[in-house]
Amino acid sequence: KGAIVRNEIVQFSRELNESIGFEEVHTPNITKAELFKTSGHYDKYKADMLSVKSNYSKEEYFLKPMNCPHHTQIYASQFRTYRDLPIRISDFANLYRDEKPGELQGLTRLRCFSQDDGHAFCTKDQIKQEFKNILGVVQKALTVYKMEHKVRLSLWDENEKEKYLGDEKVWEESQALLKELLDECKVEYETEDGEAAFYGPKMDVIAVDALGREWQVSTIQLDFNMPGRFGLTYVDKKGEEQTPIMIHRALVGSPERFLGILLEHFAGRLPTWLAPEQVRVLPISDKFNDYAQHVVDSLPGVRASMDDRNERLQKKVLEAETSKVRHILIVGEKEKTNESVSIRQRDGKSEAQALHIFAKAIKEEIAQRS
Repeated sequence: KGAIVRNEIVQFSRELNESIGFEEVHTPNITKAELFKTSGHYDKYKADMLSVKSNYSKEEYFLKPMNCPHHTQIYASQFRTYRDLPIRISDFANLYRDEKPGELQGLTRLRCFSQDDGHAFCTKDQIKQEFKNILGVVQKALTVYKMEHKVRLSLWDENEKEKYLGDEKVWEESQALLKELLDECKVEYETEDGEAAFYGPKMDVIAVDALGREWQVSTIQLDFNMPGRFGLTYVDKKGEEQTPIMIHRALVGSPERFLGILLEHFAGRLPTWLAPEQVRVLPISDKFNDYAQHVVDSLPGVRASMDDRNERLQKKVLEAETSKVRHILIVGEKEKTNESVSIRQRDGKSEAQALHIFAKAIKEEIAQRS
């Protein structure tokens, strides 16, 4: 069941990616150390990386902790001009981080996970529009997931500059630009020193669940350092080589982690479009099994099932409620005669509805992710 919910989260992020022009790739999990030495991860992040040993090679390998170095190689694989930019790449491949045993926690802190990750390579003139596009789909996602949120502007720690790539001038420029973008988009934010990525400042979206707990989910990061380290270039209108800007972003972060957050947020009773079992039909006796199956068959595209076990109806209702089935339908003689269903409400009452009306309503509910 968990895989169904995860797949729905990923599919929604895919649709959002496509709506703003991101092209999906799938990059390798095992990578030579040289790539991370160039990106800076080897020096700044190695303690959190999982190493891999080959029986046939003496080369140093790692399981990748992030996709960004791999996406630079996709950019570098072709000659680029200003006409090609922006180039937008998304990736759901697995990532690996060597978390300490005491830091691991259910779905919300894992050693292996994926992300709805993406990177945009663009000119300075294109940063503003790319930022607005990404911010727009992040806000849309959190609205659909019904999660309150706030924004944190994460800056470098001026007292520990050795933790970061690039010189002070580059950091001042990128941080000032990110502040300007947030102000222009009328985004309220709080500032936190020392929370930047080692390659650049970032805007982090902190979601607040139903219990008031805060979770960092989405992020947009400006990177003026990594493209230069990899020698990425494009030819501008004047025929001169320039270095692109790299925007790192995640819409809801790790689908696995976000699944854990959503389960807590909705107390297990997920919205219909996310629910692994959207409908369960309960015939009041064996005589109505055929009609119950007819109801299920009338709901193509809906995750519907029938409980035809020889058990008391009260027990089957209780089990469906405990399983957080979103819609529980009870059928008997009256429903069969009227081609209808009896919808079990959360307060224990039932509502009669024509089968075709229920079928139309639930399909719209799923399609609209309401």
